[in-house]
Amino acid sequence: MIDRNLSGHGSGAKGDLSPESIRAELGKVLASRAFRQAGRSSRLLRCAVESALDGQGERLKEYSLGVDVFGRGEDFDPRIDPVVRVEAHRLRSRLKAYYQSEGARDAVRIEFPRGGYEPAFRPAPPRLRSWALSRRVAWTVSAGLVAAAVFGGIVWLGRSAGIRMSAPQAPYAASVAVLPFSDVSPKQDQEYFCDGMTDELINALSKVEGLRVVSRTSVFQFRGKASDIRRIGQQLNVGAVLEGSVRMADGKLRVAARLVNVADGYHLWSGNYDREASDIFAIQEEIATAIAGALQVRLARGGAFLTTRGPATLQVYNLYLQGRFHWNRRTDSGLLKSLEYYQQAIAEDTEWAVVHAAVADSYAMLASYGVLPPREAMPKARNAAERALGLDDTLGQAHAALGFVRSFYDWDWTGAEQAYRRSIELSPGYATALQWYSGFLRAMGRMDEALALAMRAQELDPLSVAIGRDTGRIFHSSRQYDRAIEHYRKVLELDPNFPSAHAHLGMAYKEKRMLAEALEAFQTAKRLPGSNPFVIAALGYCYGISGNQVEAGRLLRELEDLTVARYVSPISRVLIYLGLSEHDRAFEWLERARQEHDPWLVWLAVDPVFDPLRPDARFTNLLKSLHLPQIH
Repeated sequence: MIDRNLSGHGSGAKGDLSPESIRAELGKVLASRAFRQAGRSSRLLRCAVESALDGQGERLKEYSLGVDVFGRGEDFDPRIDPVVRVEAHRLRSRLKAYYQSEGARDAVRIEFPRGGYEPAFRPAPPRLRSWALSRRVAWTVSAGLVAAAVFGGIVWLGRSAGIRMSAPQAPYAASVAVLPFSDVSPKQDQEYFCDGMTDELINALSKVEGLRVVSRTSVFQFRGKASDIRRIGQQLNVGAVLEGSVRMADGKLRVAARLVNVADGYHLWSGNYDREASDIFAIQEEIATAIAGALQVRLARGGAFLTTRGPATLQVYNLYLQGRFHWNRRTDSGLLKSLEYYQQAIAEDTEWAVVHAAVADSYAMLASYGVLPPREAMPKARNAAERALGLDDTLGQAHAALGFVRSFYDWDWTGAEQAYRRSIELSPGYATALQWYSGFLRAMGRMDEALALAMRAQELDPLSVAIGRDTGRIFHSSRQYDRAIEHYRKVLELDPNFPSAHAHLGMAYKEKRMLAEALEAFQTAKRLPGSNPFVIAALGYCYGISGNQVEAGRLLRELEDLTVARYVSPISRVLIYLGLSEHDRAFEWLERARQEHDPWLVWLAVDPVFDPLRPDARFTNLLKSLHLPQIH
């Protein structure tokens, strides 16, 4: 559809919208940042525009697009495979974002109306085409349009999705926690889907400018607990809490969501959605947009949440969600199981960047936890992260994973910092990136910066014991042992069964020569489920320091026996030899760790456990080989 009322405005326009001028505008859109990496959206837009200009708009049906644009076979059934509907929704979101940012002053608007696949071509509103304002004024007007678009979107959502809106509120504290959605399906078999819904809403809301969103680790502490919303909000230090439920049956999806004011328990917003299961992505975006409006915060990136290509089918998305469900358990078996689901998803859809980034996360954690040898896992993590970024370089998660590999395996400190910074720029609400970057800064001896980032990560994820432990390690590396002990104790108040916190508490006690307390902490860590070779090594180290060579030797043999069943980091033996003051043997295993690119080596410059080796020239040479600073 071409609007014939344009006269004398815009490039190539002579009384009407000529095919040449429209093709010129199409070229600008496809070359923009919003579309440059969006392969599927770009193909769909190009096909639709060219077909319309050639007078074949009537051919733009769901079946023909599935076959011609997305490579589906002749047996393609749009009722089963929603690829065209999903990508059309994403295309509309991308076009909206483009015309509210890069294309704000374009003379022509290419639109993709709902309810069909034939594009429309219209002149931009005259005011937009005639503005000749300064950049500052133009930005102000653009921000106003975004705000208006958000408000309009909320009103439309209220009418179309059965949403009940409360009266306008005073400016509200811009912080929210998304509680795990409950599974109310008949078979109660959609827990992974509910968790995925929660994760996606957290990720989407984290892109809202000025909104603090509590991370997954903290909110999932409340899964299945009948707690008072106001108490939860106070514990997480947020102004609002989102809760909801999911019912899946016979391909139909019902989602109910409620945003509750923590201060008084009243609903700020609520919505109910009855859709096809394949519409899950649209529902997620509509809820996120409504929440932003209810909290009166401005959407970033032109008002669109969907800034990356989605999965080709609902089946691919389900496989990804099941993989993420196992990954979030953070157990050895869970990490390995997650890879199985991710690889199945990739076999179905090789071009979805998000699942490649998830593969990178799994391999990075398998190396970090000592489940797989670094030389086996880290290159796979790097390849997956680079593959994800090759498909979509706006994925903060993938940049963070690449930064992790560059620092903990490649020892490419400059490249690692660039990747971490880019990740935080793209996803400022991604607590894991802040946590990993904080660890990098600690390894570099930049303790003040490391602590500042760790505190930011804790604000986003206040109940994360892993982030809390790593904050304590900053105090430990700064030789502030009393503050480290205090911090580890707070972590153990959150989770008394966290073996890593007990082990690091023991290391801090050791530095204060409180050997009885250190020994008790290490023994507690070793008894707990989830203990690993590092805990065994730390206990052996403490026995050695205490003069109990017999027990230290026994634990050294226990580590050697363990290598038959699993990978054991060379650093584990280094610790026990340090406890026994056998420095030559410690250096032998440090060299083996260097050859294996053991992730633990990044702490050489700052961890007090290595202090007895610092006067030795071999230690100085080791730091130089890793390009680490000589700090102490």
